[in-house]
Amino acid sequence: MLLAACATPEVAVETEPEEAEESAVPEWYSSDLYASSDSLAVYGFAMASAADSANAAGYSRESSIQNLKFEIDRLAEEARRELADGDSSPYADTSFIIDLRNSIRDLDISNVEFTVEHEQADNGVHYVYTKAVLSRSELISLLQQAIQAEDLLQKLSP
Repeated sequence: MLLAACATPEVAVETEPEEAEESAVPEWYSSDLYASSDSLAVYGFAMASAADSANAAGYSRESSIQNLKFEIDRLAEEARRELADGDSSPYADTSFIIDLRNSIRDLDISNVEFTVEHEQADNGVHYVYTKAVLSRSELISLLQQAIQAEDLLQKLSP
């Protein structure tokens, strides 16, 4: 029986631990979450990328507004369904549903607060992350001007 072993001399090299790379993505942004709400506010989130920073910012802002309106519509529909107890309820009426949708679509949400973060990648692409926030109290105030549905507004109140 013959055993042979070979080894090459190797100098031990100390490597420094890799530093955690800072993420350019804001902690409030998730690609899986376009909109949300809590007892204080309604939120719309968006990210856009473009070669031009102004284009990226514009796309991101507009998308965050659309996502915010989607969340408002979702909340209103949830409240409407809870109130629509059968065909006799005014909240089950087709014309009310259409009026509600149109009112939300046409809401003047110029009072929305924006949080914007911008990052430019090494390849020159601009990434803009936007969070649109509308307080629940402001939302109720806007809806009071748009629709006559006190029970629905009360359900949406904080």
